[in-house]
Amino acid sequence: MKKKIGGKNLALTIILGVFIAIMLVTLFNLTVTYFYEEPTYENFCNSTSNGIYPLNYNSIPNCANCTFSKELQEETDNCTQQSGTPVYNYDEKGCSVSIKECNLCNKNFESATKTYNRNTFFIYAAIGFALVVAGLFISILLIQIITLPAGAFLVIEAAVKNFDDKLYIIITFSLLIIAAVLLALKKLR
Repeated sequence: MKKKIGGKNLALTIILGVFIAIMLVTLFNLTVTYFYEEPTYENFCNSTSNGIYPLNYNSIPNCANCTFSKELQEETDNCTQQSGTPVYNYDEKGCSVSIKECNLCNKNFESATKTYNRNTFFIYAAIGFALVVAGLFISILLIQIITLPAGAFLVIEAAVKNFDDKLYIIITFSLLIIAAVLLALKKLR
């Protein structure tokens, strides 16, 4: 025979469950970021390069007398089309005369970040879905109050973290929603 929970105990159970659910989500976030670190800009783009302009740009009086170079403009456009940042060589007047390198560090950083976001999407979605399933099949009210919202929040967080890959989100969310509805219907029968 199931024991009924009184109003005071029910309210306390709900408040405690929500609090623990928040702590559980925070724990999963900390654990994932601890074991799977997010790429940092500094790991891809060091600041040792002179950059686009000479260091003493203002101290060179003849900079205004630079001439346009169609070849240099084409090289610059080519680098920019590759999502790179052109780093120039300069003459004694401070005019850019050629491209020293096409720095692709920002492109590489963005690529690593997209990969990280996609991987964490699957991690959070899997953990969140497992918590929702656990909440559906465990009959203890406190555990249900903890696992169902924590799982739902992790699945939503997964989507927010990887909003660039909409197709992954649409497919995965569709499958998760179908599975959750089928499991819930099976449980409620």
